[in-house]
Amino acid sequence: MARTRKVHESRTTVDLDGLRVPVRIITERGRRATIAAVRQRALYIRLPHGLAAAAREQRIHEMLAWALRTAREKPEAFAHFTGLPRAARYVFGFGEQEYEIGVGEHALAHHKIVATAAHRLQILLCTRGARPAMNRVIPKLLAKHFAAQELARVARRVHELNAAHFQRPIRGVKLSDTYSRWGSCSHRGNINLATRLLLAPDAVLDAVIVHELAHLVHADHSPRFWAEVARALPDYKKYDAWLKEHGGGLRFIPTPVD
Repeated sequence: MARTRKVHESRTTVDLDGLRVPVRIITERGRRATIAAVRQRALYIRLPHGLAAAAREQRIHEMLAWALRTAREKPEAFAHFTGLPRAARYVFGFGEQEYEIGVGEHALAHHKIVATAAHRLQILLCTRGARPAMNRVIPKLLAKHFAAQELARVARRVHELNAAHFQRPIRGVKLSDTYSRWGSCSHRGNINLATRLLLAPDAVLDAVIVHELAHLVHADHSPRFWAEVARALPDYKKYDAWLKEHGGGLRFIPTPVD
């Protein structure tokens, strides 16, 4: 597939039944089709370079119509654009436990999250500079906390599945607060997984791990790669479908407590 190169970007917002969503419209050389994708920071619309003005406007209109349909049918896909109300206390369910989360402020240079007791967390927001965007800061801090708590367990599972099915060298395992992909695998054997997979059923996490481990055998998505995945996990399509259906709802968004 030919590589694309960005030649222009414009930014705007769109109203999806009362929800204001940032939009980034990117024109790329080498692109043939128009695509839209919901990411962490915005709705991205990617257009081929060289379109006539009327054709460009029509494609943008079609992508925005798709976004509206998606927001109505799967509101969880856009849930992260909903502002998180400011509160002194929140609750968040993780696994079978409910965590109580207190929020305060401090004068240090960075936002911070600490465990104060079993199933109790304290978030300390930096008071320097602009007022923090709660809907971004708090989910990121929660993702950071649970990634540190669960990394050893996830790494063990990666090594278990590798030993059972692939027997390839693994250099390291990392959990990343990313919304652009569920996982990645480098040629050096580094396995990276999205922290939000911790909110999915264990079988779904296993399926993503198998997918990334299979890339240690075949780096592409060729038929040989998918055969490798199917050999280790014959019903992998079931878990792919689960992520497509429910993945947008995997968010570290707590509930305010009155």
